[in-house]
Amino acid sequence: MAIRCEGHGVTTELLESGTPIQVVTRMMRHGDSKITLDHYAHVIGDTERVASEKFSQRIGQNIAQLESDTELESGAAVKTV
Repeated sequence: MAIRCEGHGVTTELLESGTPIQVVTRMMRHGDSKITLDHYAHVIGDTERVASEKFSQRIGQNIAQLESDTELESGAAVKTV
């Protein structure tokens, strides 16, 4: 049982770190990706949610930077006129 628990932890860590499902399947010696997905779909779902949240934050930061740059350019244009 301890080996399976350890394997579960390793598999979870691999998936959470973004390791492709095909690679995890081979490393864990599962017969195919369906077996891995059946047991770890919840991990992949959580990982996708986290990745989506990080991406959204990054987009928000990029938009804020663009708005800031636009304000600086507008201010510079007014000063030179």
